[in-house]
Amino acid sequence: MNNKKELVVELTGGKKVNIYVTTPTAKTVQRADRYRAKAWTECIEDGIKTKEELEVIMDDRKIWTDSHKDKEKNIILGIQECEKQLFLGANASNSNGRRKKVALSIGKDLAIKMRQLRSDLRDLYMKKNMMEQNSAESLADNARFDYIVANSTYYENGENVYNGIEDYNSKSTDEVAFTAAGAIAELMYNYDPRSEEVLPENQWLKKYELVDENLSLVNEDKNLVDLEGRRINEFGFYVDSEGKRIDKDGNLLDENGNYEIKVEYQKASTSKKTRKITTVKAES
Repeated sequence: MNNKKELVVELTGGKKVNIYVTTPTAKTVQRADRYRAKAWTECIEDGIKTKEELEVIMDDRKIWTDSHKDKEKNIILGIQECEKQLFLGANASNSNGRRKKVALSIGKDLAIKMRQLRSDLRDLYMKKNMMEQNSAESLADNARFDYIVANSTYYENGENVYNGIEDYNSKSTDEVAFTAAGAIAELMYNYDPRSEEVLPENQWLKKYELVDENLSLVNEDKNLVDLEGRRINEFGFYVDSEGKRIDKDGNLLDENGNYEIKVEYQKASTSKKTRKITTVKAES
């Protein structure tokens, strides 16, 4: 494992700072664990719920129930089954041992389905994670990580960037702290900032050139398309072959997304027709 990462941080205004981070020493980890324990105790004393206590609350409030757990399980199984079919096919091989040939469109549909299932899973976890991130355990874990960052970040000359955890906490939202925290997460947890890129479905889509460098779907001409293959621009709006905005039915729109007027409207006439009244003289 690489235990050092050099970084160049660009500050607001254009100034650049050279720093490096390291994986924490055993002594730093030991102190960070003690700092975590202290933070956890303070959370409990302040009445902050543990994850176990929050699980009961989430069940009572219908945020995370047995039905949510069943849905989670089914989505994960669905992703696994799609992945198996995408890479192995419905059957791994023909009876003669040769690989089966499958239409590219079938593979694309499976890969897109995997993407949609992962999105469904993230949506399912959202409310649960919002609750759990405020648990005593999560807050204590965050405190432990902050302690490690504060004591594992150095200027290029070897001096500590931070004078302890309190100094780090007072600067934890600036560019240096943000960059250092991300780099240490990579070193400690094998965190990959390209986590979306390395997902199996995206690797498959890249292999067959069905996505661009941003993992957005493209057609054979490398134009951006939606899930149904309709051409779109970088903002997600439908466009025609010339790049002009249209609606999903192909009608032209202006740059603000409004329809162009293709009919001529006329005002109704306001003149009143007078009716001629005939007077009949009574016979005497």
